[in-house]
Amino acid sequence: MKFLSRLGALASAASLAVLGAILAAPPARAQMGGGPTNGPVDFMTNGTEDLIVPAGVRIEGKFGAFFVTDLWIKASRAGTATLSFHAADSPSAIPTVTTTVELKLPVTYLPDVIQSQFGLPSAFGNIRVSASFPLAASARVYNRTGAGAYGLAFMGVPARMGMTAMPMAGSFGTDDFAMYMLGLLPEPENRVNVTVVNTSASTTQGVVEVIDADGSVPDGTGTKSFPFSLAGYSSHQFNDVLADVHSKFTAGDTGLQVRVRMPQGSGGTLIAYAVVNDNVTGDGYVVMGSMMNGGRGMGAGAGPGGGMSAPR
Repeated sequence: MKFLSRLGALASAASLAVLGAILAAPPARAQMGGGPTNGPVDFMTNGTEDLIVPAGVRIEGKFGAFFVTDLWIKASRAGTATLSFHAADSPSAIPTVTTTVELKLPVTYLPDVIQSQFGLPSAFGNIRVSASFPLAASARVYNRTGAGAYGLAFMGVPARMGMTAMPMAGSFGTDDFAMYMLGLLPEPENRVNVTVVNTSASTTQGVVEVIDADGSVPDGTGTKSFPFSLAGYSSHQFNDVLADVHSKFTAGDTGLQVRVRMPQGSGGTLIAYAVVNDNVTGDGYVVMGSMMNGGRGMGAGAGPGGGMSAPR
């Protein structure tokens, strides 16, 4: 499916992913949770920030599939929300289309949101939701034709949960400002696609790295480093990142990981996720980009924020 080649690997039935959420405090240590202590992550905005829904698509797929996106918005009160569609690989932070929605009920359901709200017959990117009151959102991307729906869910992520770069001042470890994706099935039975999403209006730069189980450079002739530069609120998908890459360990390629980092001192914030697609069935699953640094959070201080990518 074409869709999966963009949102997973456009070549097989369906699969979409989910996004990663990373609570980040400027430049203070981040803890996973809705506040300064550990606990469940709060995916509702605070009323002054954007909510980023990492996947918004309406596109033809392989074998007659056609993928659409449904959106649910939960609001703390009635009011107007602004929806902005940002195309993948956009050259600027200016949205492709912007519209408003009246939220009259606690939960508003917007089927086929790309066409019904934005009027786009075909699109691939993400949706930014803004309002002057707290809200949360969840999206379902699925095939609406043929024998199966193969859908995947994506949670909207408050902008504050994007990963920040390591500050220029201070002493930190590599993992204090990095996201990992663990649980990836290797080639040739599967293919792995990684998407990075800019959750800020500023240009964001970074690198997606394929690493071995111990964090070292793996074997193989495939590309192991994928640099990127994203305009505000834009995104980019790297397809088949494990192609011709192999682990040095006898346990095999299931120990391969993906790491995402930003240059020290750079601006912007981002989230990331991987989609693993079965090359035979087209089935897929999402792997969250999350921090794995022994619970230290982001950087050295204390404050809200943290690192965890959530499924969408």
